[in-house]
Amino acid sequence: MTVVFIIVIIAIGILWIFPKFMKQRIYKKMTDALSHKEYDRLDEILDSFWCTFSYKPYNREFMRLTSYTMQGDRKKIEEQYATMFQKLRMSKKQKLPLAKHAFYFYLETSQFEKAHEMLSVCKDDPNTNEYHVMQIMYDILADKKSNHIQEIKKSLDQLKSQKDAYTKEANRVRIGVYEYLLGLQYHYLHNVKTSQSYLKAALKKCRHTPYEPLIQEMLQS
Repeated sequence: MTVVFIIVIIAIGILWIFPKFMKQRIYKKMTDALSHKEYDRLDEILDSFWCTFSYKPYNREFMRLTSYTMQGDRKKIEEQYATMFQKLRMSKKQKLPLAKHAFYFYLETSQFEKAHEMLSVCKDDPNTNEYHVMQIMYDILADKKSNHIQEIKKSLDQLKSQKDAYTKEANRVRIGVYEYLLGLQYHYLHNVKTSQSYLKAALKKCRHTPYEPLIQEMLQS
């Protein structure tokens, strides 16, 4: 085995291993910055040469979107969605999760026309149950329909029967969202007493979520 051949093998090994090593290192830096809420540092990492080299634009910009979401910066979130949908070339597989995130953001901020656009993108989602839930939420929040009471009550009862219904934060918030949706529908039906009961219960479970100000607004109306 010649020296030249050995050098070539080593060089190929380095070229194969080094990008993987850098990708893992950059990922750790990004997650560390995000977990410590060092958002400016995260932006610097995302714009760095090695991050650009290691990650595709979609992955970098989705991480940036996550940062803006954690900061609760509505203006930056809106701009980031616009940038990603208008400037990035995305596959169907990439576009779907982004559209789902955008749907809930637009719904929670009462931008119903944009929410409907995102719902249209998600209509081909193979997860038909998730799309059905999205359609229900749009019906209630945007179209102010009140024909989903029994279905939501059934889902709420099923969720409440789970062992971790109140100990797991995600489930507790889901219970609150169901109660909020019920409160809205009873409000549309002018059943003030039942509406207020559900909304007050929902508020306790949706503290520090995007739904909190929406519920508070309904309770004061």
